[in-house]
Amino acid sequence: MHLVLYLATGLSGTNTLILLLAYLWDSSVTLFGGATGYDLRPDGVSFTLSLLTTVLLVWYALILRRRSRSERKASALRQ
Repeated sequence: MHLVLYLATGLSGTNTLILLLAYLWDSSVTLFGGATGYDLRPDGVSFTLSLLTTVLLVWYALILRRRSRSERKASALRQ
């Protein structure tokens, strides 16, 4: 479960980073004299959804990690 969650978080973060880099690359080409750029600019909806998914996965992974730590501490105290 943890491995799948971390893998999904990593893939979502990578997707968000790629979308951000594509946007910045296209903006810089247009800014420095390119007439139209390379049409790599992602739409705002896909970037926003990707960023939101990444944030939610990271938040869930942190909560899951914190919960498993507290359960291990509680079981160690019981013994």
